[in-house]
Amino acid sequence: MIRFSSLGDVVLTSAVVEPLVKNGFEVELLTYTPYGELFSEDKRVSVIEVAKEEVKGNLKGLIKRLNRRGYHAILDLHANLKSFLIRNLVSAEVKEVYKKRSLQRRFCVFLNRFGWAESLKRKTFNVVEAYARTLGVLGIEVKQPRPFIGVNASSAEETLKRFNLQAGSYVVLGVGARYRKKEYPRFEELSKLLTARGFTVVLIGDRRDYEKTKHFKGVLNLCGKLSLSESLHVLKGARLYVGNDSGATHMARAVKTPVAVIYGGTHPCLGFAPFPDEGVVITRNLKCSPCDIHGKGDCKRNFECLNISPQRVLEEVEKFLNPSG
Repeated sequence: MIRFSSLGDVVLTSAVVEPLVKNGFEVELLTYTPYGELFSEDKRVSVIEVAKEEVKGNLKGLIKRLNRRGYHAILDLHANLKSFLIRNLVSAEVKEVYKKRSLQRRFCVFLNRFGWAESLKRKTFNVVEAYARTLGVLGIEVKQPRPFIGVNASSAEETLKRFNLQAGSYVVLGVGARYRKKEYPRFEELSKLLTARGFTVVLIGDRRDYEKTKHFKGVLNLCGKLSLSESLHVLKGARLYVGNDSGATHMARAVKTPVAVIYGGTHPCLGFAPFPDEGVVITRNLKCSPCDIHGKGDCKRNFECLNISPQRVLEEVEKFLNPSG
C-alpha cells in the first residue's frame, strides 16, 4: 500500500488491512516518516518508512529497493505524481489506484461560492470506502470498511498509568488543526463543562497547540508530550473524543473511541466524516461551507461557521457520556 501523508490519510488506510490479512495477504505500507509509528504495535502491517528527501532525491534507489520485494499487488492509496511513478516502475502482478474524486470535491468548493453546490454537498463520498474499493482488483469486497489500528494492551496500560489516567473515565479534546478554518475556538469553555460533569479532560495536539492552551485550568495538557503510539494509547482509553476535522480524529476512530467532529470551513461531503456508528458530526452547515478543500485561507465572515456553543457540543455527545441512559 502506498500512502505517504498526511497523518489522517495514513490512519485511514488501516481500513483495508484486515480484509487483506483475512484473504491471506502480507501487508506492507510505504509512507513518510514519522507516520510509520502509527503501526509500530500492529503486527498485521510491515512499514517501509522513508523521508520526503529520500523520495525526492533518490527515487531511483527507492524503486530499486522496492523491486527486490517481489510484490503481488500494489495499491496506490495516494494517487499523486510520486505514487504514480512508484506504481508504474515497481514490478507487481496487480496494480490499482484509488479514485480520490478530487475534481468532484474541488468542484463542490468552487460551485459553493455561487450557491450552486447543494446537490453535490448531499452526495455521499467517503475516503475509507474509496480505499476499500481498490481491493476489488483482488476479488475482495468490503461492505462496511472502518479504520482500525491495533495497539499493544500492556503498552497502552503503561502509558495511562504514567499520566494517572483510568480507562473510560476521561474525555480527550483534540484541540489542534492544520488551518484556522478547521480550528474550533471554544475548547476551553467545553473543558469546563466536561469537568463540571465529573470527567477528567485531556488535551492532545502538538507543541503549537500547547502554546495556545497552556492557560487552560483543570485539564491534563498532553499537547506536544506524546509520540504517535502514545497518542493512540491515550485515545483508546478515552470515553469520548471531541475534535476538529483533523488527523487526531481519525486516530481516535482507528482505536474505536467514539468521536464528535466539529466542522467549520470544510464539510463532511469532502470525504472524511466518521460513519454514524463511529460518532457524530457537529456543523452549522452554512451555505458558505465548504469554502476550501483543506480549510486554508482567511475568512471574510469572522469564522461564523465555527460559532458553535460548547453547550450544543455537550448536548450532541450526551449519549456517549451516558451510554446506559
